[in-house]
Amino acid sequence: MDEKAEIAPVNLYPRSTDGLESATTSYDDEIRRKKRRKRLAYIAAFAVFQTVVILVFALVVMRVRSPEVEIDSATVEELSAGPSSDYNMTIVALLKIKNKNFGDYKYERTAMNISHGGGTVGEGVILKGKAEARDTEKVQVTTRVSSVVAQSREASSGILVLESKAALRGKVHLMKMWGIHFPMMKKRKGAEMNCVIMINLASGVVQDMDCDD
Repeated sequence: MDEKAEIAPVNLYPRSTDGLESATTSYDDEIRRKKRRKRLAYIAAFAVFQTVVILVFALVVMRVRSPEVEIDSATVEELSAGPSSDYNMTIVALLKIKNKNFGDYKYERTAMNISHGGGTVGEGVILKGKAEARDTEKVQVTTRVSSVVAQSREASSGILVLESKAALRGKVHLMKMWGIHFPMMKKRKGAEMNCVIMINLASGVVQDMDCDD
């Protein structure tokens, strides 16, 4: 019996891989689009964060405020009050210069005037100095005071009311690098002081004191 060779059937129509390749390409494109959207989201979030930081820096750090100056305490030395209501004394005042800025406040030399009844009875000197950033500088000012009490009511009560005024002038140095202050980051600011000192002429002590905010 003749054996016939078995011939494998020829596939005249091979299976196409175009569909699989197309699906793989679409999947890769979708992955790339997701990565691109994620990168854009990160960039947008960083831009928003950077904007917030800049705004906070501008509104808080770069904001320049006027310093505050007032008499923190005062003592009377070498008081002599005559029978005709004249007086001589030395007032030692401790001034408080409060700097709320994020940069040093350098102030110039200026005068501290003490007056009574509209007339100057003494003048002290506030020396040139510096209040550190976000700090309070305390300065001692000694003033010789002498005059005649014009108001009989004050003379009879024994309470002398004096006014003390000063006007600080200086600059706030906002930025400093390697010990160097940049000129464009300096802002000129002033501070006004207006205090009332009530002195008991009998005891020679400061009975009360009040400064405008």
